[in-house]
Amino acid sequence: MTITQPLSRTGQRCWLGIIRVPFEEGKRVTAQLRKSRKLSRAISTVGLLSALTLIAACGSDSTDSGDASEESTTSAETTAEGEETTESAELIKVRYVQPWVIQGESAGQFAAVEQGYFAEEGLDVEIIPGGPDVRAGALLAAGSAEFAVMNPSGVYTNRQEGIPIKGVGGINQADGLLLVCKKETGITGFGDLSGKKIGVWIGGGEAGMQAATVQAGVALDSVEWLPQKFSMEEFFQDAFDCASATEWNEKHIVYKEGFVPGENLVELRPSDDGLFLPGDSIVALESTIAEKPEMVQGMINGTLRGWQWVCSSEENRRTGAQYTVDAAPDLDLELQVIQVNEMCNLMTLGPAAEAGLIGDMVQSSWQTAADATASIGLLEAPYDVPAGFTDQFVANVPPAYREITW
Repeated sequence: MTITQPLSRTGQRCWLGIIRVPFEEGKRVTAQLRKSRKLSRAISTVGLLSALTLIAACGSDSTDSGDASEESTTSAETTAEGEETTESAELIKVRYVQPWVIQGESAGQFAAVEQGYFAEEGLDVEIIPGGPDVRAGALLAAGSAEFAVMNPSGVYTNRQEGIPIKGVGGINQADGLLLVCKKETGITGFGDLSGKKIGVWIGGGEAGMQAATVQAGVALDSVEWLPQKFSMEEFFQDAFDCASATEWNEKHIVYKEGFVPGENLVELRPSDDGLFLPGDSIVALESTIAEKPEMVQGMINGTLRGWQWVCSSEENRRTGAQYTVDAAPDLDLELQVIQVNEMCNLMTLGPAAEAGLIGDMVQSSWQTAADATASIGLLEAPYDVPAGFTDQFVANVPPAYREITW
């Protein structure tokens, strides 16, 4: 994994500690990141790029056979009950693509590694950062990863393209996406977007915003939808009237630059207009689900247990944020703590609040996501909503791993 300075001092969605590392078309290089903790963590940087550099912070400047030998002989660890776990070399190796670059949004997954939860499930998990050039569905289809995190809109568009992925576990009950607009634009709602320049993350991130616009009675072609880069720079430079943001990241970057909701900033959320869209969900190929159900169950158990641990106390939230900073030292710890707090809130909304448990995937919510995706032309009818997810694994997660204690 390579790390460099951000492109600018203002909000970098993908530049908070991670550089786009070029390497040859179609080639993926994995750099092993080892820490002097209970469990070693492997992180890969993936993309359609052209040279790779390693960071000194990872404790190594080479990937020689010595590193590989060391990794294969990772010693067994002791569990809380005093028993030894299986050696890493005997664990099932699993590659897990994240929804974006390393940041607080993935703190629960890192906690599951660091706290040994995946290892207890018999898994040696390699965390693969996402990003603008990473297409998780394609990686799953190519056999370059076994699991990924994406929203339901991404699940259905991938299925339409012939990639048979399916949701196997929920993380966020709301996608946490919103538009931020400068008050001077005169925009107060989605019904005011006609003739405006709106920055969106193409490839799924635009679904909720465009669906809310259609619901407000505005024709999509009357709005200038512009692909947003991986920072808020265009928003600060007035290239957009409104820009996309997440509750856990860009929103707080905008706040730090002096923008205040109700004063000089307007925030537009699809949920404010009754459009409820689920967010991060754990997905896998249908073949993986059918052929390796125990591995799938282990991933769901570990991920939800990791998030339950992170969210359960302020101390754990900060520790979870620190895990992401350990992986990408250029990250701002305090910003990652904010991200973790926002993630913990998004997990408890809607169906989770009613059940008192995290992780559920509710058909009505997935139906809303599919309908929203179809309303903007990204999904063609007919589409089979139930075929896009299964709740069989979440139902088998021990309740203690899912309980909302915060």
